[in-house]
Formats: sequence, structure tokens, C-alpha cells
Amino acid sequence: MNLYPEFFNDVFGPIMQPGSSSHMAGPCRLTFLCRSLLGEDVAKIRIDLDKNGSLAGTMGTMNEDIGLYDGAVGHNVDNPDFFKIFEYLKAKKIEHEICFGTLTESRHDNAVKCTLTGVSGKVASLVGNSVGGGMVETVTVNGYPFSGRGDTWVICVFDNAGEWDAERLDAMVAGHQSVLENGTSERSGGGRLFWYKTSESITDALKEALGNTPWGVLCPLLPVPTTRQKKPQLFRDMVEWRRLAQERSESMSEIAIQYEMDASGWPREKVVSYMRDVVQKNMHRRVYAVANREVEPEIGPFFAPTWKNWGEQMGSVPLLKGLPAKALYYAFSARVPVPGILNVPGPQGNGGGFLAGVLYAVMEECGLTDEDMLRGLFVAAGVGAICYSRTEPTGEVIGCAGEVGVNSAMTAAAIVEMLRGTPQQIENAASFALQAAVGWPCDIIPGGFGMPCEARIMHMAVMSIAYAQFALCNENPILPFHEVVDIADKVGRQYPSGTHCTGHGGLCMAPTAQTCARRLQDWRESRGKN
Repeated sequence: MNLYPEFFNDVFGPIMQPGSSSHMAGPCRLTFLCRSLLGEDVAKIRIDLDKNGSLAGTMGTMNEDIGLYDGAVGHNVDNPDFFKIFEYLKAKKIEHEICFGTLTESRHDNAVKCTLTGVSGKVASLVGNSVGGGMVETVTVNGYPFSGRGDTWVICVFDNAGEWDAERLDAMVAGHQSVLENGTSERSGGGRLFWYKTSESITDALKEALGNTPWGVLCPLLPVPTTRQKKPQLFRDMVEWRRLAQERSESMSEIAIQYEMDASGWPREKVVSYMRDVVQKNMHRRVYAVANREVEPEIGPFFAPTWKNWGEQMGSVPLLKGLPAKALYYAFSARVPVPGILNVPGPQGNGGGFLAGVLYAVMEECGLTDEDMLRGLFVAAGVGAICYSRTEPTGEVIGCAGEVGVNSAMTAAAIVEMLRGTPQQIENAASFALQAAVGWPCDIIPGGFGMPCEARIMHMAVMSIAYAQFALCNENPILPFHEVVDIADKVGRQYPSGTHCTGHGGLCMAPTAQTCARRLQDWRESRGKN
């Protein structure tokens, strides 16, 4: 299948309870897949993480444990009872543990090994990576190599004794299912896995035909499943995007809509309505619920009430007023985790909230409409899709340039589209914004009240506006956007050890940062005892 990034799976997704997309949603999706493979209620959960990996380094800071356990019992990332998981485990008497050691099956910083024991004694295991933005890739299922991303149903037939003839099994499955793609793999110690990507779950007829041969099903995770209607990728850089807009005499946002139509196989009306009625609607709720004091958040011991402090000072601080002050207030408001008010990542865990905060401030201050913002969101999504096509825009791979940097580029480009700038100005704004972030490590301080992320979010909120204005002045960033993405990828992969969101490198090495980390560890241990 011709797979490539699309808007509602990769860029603005998953729509989720508040938390990190790569540290909470991705791990949740991986253990959810393992629960799907198990196919029955869980009696015991074991999670293995590499002690030197990113998830171990920040455990508890970004709801990693909550996500891992929720997925293991079959709760997805938008479940309304997501944050009641420990009460659920206790009530159901489910044994659970997270173990830190050396993970050999995958060396990805966000690798997870999940082993589940069902109520019947059946065991299922899955190793996978959280690759950013809530997206995942599987590495093994029940010990067999398998690469998947949760975009289709996958029927797994475990020929542990090597009894099946491949052609006969393939023909039998095809007689009962519509197969999109299939393959096989072997594990050390013998046996074969036959896997079949399909548009539906396993049929009763196929179950009967398989007899006593063990099988399992991986269910689709993504809102836009892969189908035969998926067309080749419309563009991978903004040069091609601009060329298409010129040739077709259409706006950049309209070409972005066509990109998503090709990627999803959806008609135009469905693409637009999903962006408006799902993505934009949840963004609006995320920004204004706290900003307008519709809810009173309960703030944890390691979360700074920045939105509140900033809001109280907006009327008296002389340095920032108008649009920059409002953009910061809305971005800080969107950052506050409130259970039940869903996040729209983009590509940071709450990047869609930061982006929306700035865009709503621009909309209000410039007298724009919801339709203007909708056009901006499609351009932002197109910028994000280019980044996902050329790199892995996540702190665990290329540092904060892949998170705040990409988010800033998406925001700056969206602002220019909202103000009806030219296609070249849209690309220039994105290039300015990402250039400024090349070289940033991902070094969030465990127990450090969100620093330095908070400082970089301030940069994103204010400077995205400045870069948009700079582009509208026809200033030249010299580098086309895709070249900046490629350099951000190259530089980010060369960062020193510990600077990919592990809680060990960069600013985390400062003595005070290490004190913060110890305080978090003490709090975590006391919480576990209580």
C-alpha cells in the first residue's frame, strides 16, 4: 500500500484526553493493540521499558503510566474514564507492573513491550514504538516480526508448528476476507506468522476454517483507515504545493483539501466537515473552556498556573498588549490539562491547542471568521504533512525543532493563509519559523513545572505572529521550507545522548534540574505507597 502522512491520523491526532501524544497516547495505543491481540479480558499486565529510554526518563510527568495501563484494559485515548484507571485496576483486581531494564527488541527511545495475560490464561505480547504525535509502529507480535501502524484490521495467523502451506492459507483467507496486503515472517526458535491487512475484522467463517490454529486480530486505531481508494501523495514540499495552486488557480488551502481527499478517499464534504466539526470544534473548546473560566482546573503539584498568572497581569503589564498578549493567554489556557476536555495534538502533545490559541487570537484581533480559520487549519495540516513526510517531528527523534519548531511553522503559515497572503508568503512564514528552532534539544525537566517547554511555547505563540508578519512584508528566508525540514532532521539526529526527551540531557543536567527530578521521584514513590 502507498502509505504517506495525512491530516487526521498524523498531524491533528489523536483527539485525546489531556497529556502527551508521544508519551501518553502512543503508549496507550500500543498496549491497546496488545489487548486487541489478546481478545479477552485482562488478568495481568506487565510493561517493560528500557531504563535508558525516554518513557522511563519522564515516567509520571506526562501520564505515561496512565496511558500504558488504560490501553492494556481496552480503553482508548479519548475514554471518559481515562484518569480513573488505577481505581479500575483495583476494582477488577488486575495485577499490573512496569519494569525497567534493557529492551532488546527495539532501540527506539519510546519503545514499549507489553505482555498481557487474559482471564483464561491466554498470553499475548507486543513490542512497538511511539513515533510521535500519537502515531505508533509495531515491531513484534507474540515474538514474530511485524511492522504496522494501526491503520487497518490485521488478521494474524500463528503457524507455530509450521504446518500450513502458504499458498493454501492465503487462498483460504482471501476466500473469506477482502485482503488489502499480506505477508509472512519467522521468529527465532521456529514458526511463522501469516498476516493479512483487511478492511474488516476476522469473519466467523474464517475462524471456523482455521480450526485450532491460533490467531489474533489487531484492530485499526486511526480515524482514517487505509483503503484501496488511497491515491498517490499530492505533494511532499511546498514548491510542488505552490505549483499546483498556480496551475489550478486555487488557494493553498484548497490544494490541501485535495491532498486529504486523495489520502483518505473521502469526498470533499466529509474532509471539510471533519476538520470543522471535529478538529476545529475540539480546538475551540480546548482554548476557551479555561480562558473564559468555564472550568476551574485542578492543578497538580508540578504544574505552573501560568494561564492564571498571565491572565491576571494582562491589563497591567505594559510590555505586551493586544494580539501577542491574547495569543499567549489563549495558548497558556489551552495548555492546562482538564480531564474531559480533549486535546488535539499538532504535532506536540497539545500543539493543536497552542496553534489554535494563536489562531483564535488572530481571528478576534483581525476581525476574521471561522471560515478563515478553517482555511488556516488546512494549510497548517499541509505543512505538518510535509514534515511527517520528510522526518519524524518528535522530540525523541529530532528534538524540540520537531515539536515546537514544526508547530510554530504550521501556525505562521496558517496566519498568512487566514490573512490571504500569497503561496510564496505562506512558505516563507513556515521557513522563518522552523529555521529559528533548528538545534533545539528536547530536554523537558522532570518535575520542572514544564520548563523549558513553557519558554519555547511562548516563543512559538509570539514569534509565529512575527514570522507571519515578516513574510507578509515579502522578506526572503533564503531556504525553501523542505530544505529546512531536512536540515532539522539531520541536525536533530546528531544531538548528544540524553537530549531526545529522556530527562537526562540538555538543561536537565543543571544541578537545580536534577533536584527537581529527585523531588518528582519522591512524590511518585509516595503516591505509589498511598
